[in-house]
Amino acid sequence: MEQRQAGVARAVVRVLVIGASGLVGQALMRAAPAATGTYRTRALPGLRRLDAADAAATARLVEEVAPDVILCPAAQPDVEWCERHPDEARDANLAPLRSVLRTGVPVVAFSSDYVFDGRAGPYAEDARRSPLSVYGAIKVALEDETLAAGGTVVRTTGVFGGEAPPGKNFVLRAVRTLTAGGPLVVPADQIATPTYADDLARATHRVAERGGGGLWHVGGPDLLSRLELGRLVAEVFGLDPSLVRGTSTAALGQAAARPLRGGLRNTRYRDTFGADPVRPVRAALEQMRRATRDSLPRSELDERSRDGEAPAAEGEGRRAR
Repeated sequence: MEQRQAGVARAVVRVLVIGASGLVGQALMRAAPAATGTYRTRALPGLRRLDAADAAATARLVEEVAPDVILCPAAQPDVEWCERHPDEARDANLAPLRSVLRTGVPVVAFSSDYVFDGRAGPYAEDARRSPLSVYGAIKVALEDETLAAGGTVVRTTGVFGGEAPPGKNFVLRAVRTLTAGGPLVVPADQIATPTYADDLARATHRVAERGGGGLWHVGGPDLLSRLELGRLVAEVFGLDPSLVRGTSTAALGQAAARPLRGGLRNTRYRDTFGADPVRPVRAALEQMRRATRDSLPRSELDERSRDGEAPAAEGEGRRAR
């Protein structure tokens, strides 16, 4: 890994991932196997236990590891819990970040399209922020504190991918529900640009290598509703799309308001690196299917999926340009 400052490349030999046991953290570790990773409550092999809210403990670990960059996906991302426990949610999400920022090591923190109100997505990096929920407001504070300290913020959205059990992201939950016979009820009026975790991780490392701080968007290229995504998951995994049923967000009776038309435009990343950071959703799902098919009931996989043949394209998403 290299970090470039003032046009000079230097090797980045040590990476520290704070919160490496979550979905994004696991992907970051896969993309940089030599990195040191931490966990707080979800122990995984090779990770070191750290309560990053403990500034002294974090400082001791940083002194020991001497990282060139710290990637900080540590978060409490349960939007409903955050809405019902706003003070605790702020502490859970911001205390680890503040401990890391105090070390003076370059930091990459992660934010979300929940900083927007969902009226005009997908959003560019310079779009006006207007969060609807406690979680969204916390992400606004995270962005402000990270950027004020000279750090880097990567906004993303709808992240999915391979994850250690129990696997909480939308795609893995959808596969479990549909494999068990469903139904899978999803909000048909929520639209975003779903992001494959492994691509997010590789793009994050690339941004960290470049250095210089600032705000970056890393989201998928397809603009999809949750209903479209759920049916695409069923199709690719050889499950029954008719079990995926749409409803309205309002009908779900959730405490936290959701941005209905979210998603991100990756303008800065594309202009800087000359390519999109994330593959299309179908390609990502096919990669997941190949990686996980041996753990799924054979009765739920059609012959083409077992042979590695992709299903016929159907219902592809709009492009987030």
